[in-house]
Amino acid sequence: MSNRDLHKFQHDLMVNESFIRWVKSEFQEDDDYWSDYIDENPDHEADINAAIRFVLSMSFKENSSIDKNKLWDRIAASTGTTQNTRGKVINLKSFKYVAAIFAAACLLFILIFKFGISDTKHINTGIAQERTEKLPDGSSVKLDADTKISYHPEKWSQERKITLNGLAFFEVTKGQKFVVETTLGSVKVLGTSFSVDTRDNRFEVICKTGKVAVMKKNGTTDEVMLIPGDKVTLTDGNLELSKAETGKPNEILWINGMYTFDNQPLSEVVKELERQYEIKVKISEEFRSLSYTGFFRKGDLNDALYSVTWPLDLKYNIDGKKVTITK
Repeated sequence: MSNRDLHKFQHDLMVNESFIRWVKSEFQEDDDYWSDYIDENPDHEADINAAIRFVLSMSFKENSSIDKNKLWDRIAASTGTTQNTRGKVINLKSFKYVAAIFAAACLLFILIFKFGISDTKHINTGIAQERTEKLPDGSSVKLDADTKISYHPEKWSQERKITLNGLAFFEVTKGQKFVVETTLGSVKVLGTSFSVDTRDNRFEVICKTGKVAVMKKNGTTDEVMLIPGDKVTLTDGNLELSKAETGKPNEILWINGMYTFDNQPLSEVVKELERQYEIKVKISEEFRSLSYTGFFRKGDLNDALYSVTWPLDLKYNIDGKKVTITK
């Protein structure tokens, strides 16, 4: 076949819509047809190879300025492909998989360069665990048990933002806006310390130092400003502010191991005991709705259970990791 005929052969493939779809779909669409075509044209392996490379390179060029040749050379080298006088010739039976890797790598690079995707750091604490995470700017966040946060270290200098699910205490260094996002609302500060609780469909923020702006997640721009000792709670879709009283501010006691409850059902207290001590509590349904006002300190399990059960005239029994509360 003359050089002119070879050129036409490659050109016909490069403009064939079915061939283009086949390559761009990572060799999924019309695959039966083109696999048979390759088997029937073994003498045109290099030419089909060249056409595939052309379609891939044009697809990549449309979306990115990355050096596709260098990327391809790395993929080819890792799969043992070789060159000869006719140019780069790849076994077409395995080429589909190599090219699919190439296409996936192209997509990854496009996403990174076009949309600025960077690694997200995820921090989780398990049951009965605590952890303090130091942030890139020197700020810190203390995670209570069964809490999750995520943030972008590489983007931190441009955007100080954390996603929270659970209970955490933040100490924020002064600087640009610092944002804590939750499913129910967000908190915005410049430099301060505060606690955020998002457990069990709850949203509660307590300000310890500085000023804190709190917004609920409903598309409105309404926000509540907190000063030290103030607390805001999302109740029935509304942010309710509890101002600090003289000599009696709303304190963040959990960071020192004290968990307080104000007229809470016993079932909620039990959840916290299970979370802090990695136990399972069995309690009769008739007791679950009992109202409890009080506290327990994290430390000795017996002391904690006594603090909860004694005011309600209840008893408890510990059997390993199982606790039973009875009358």
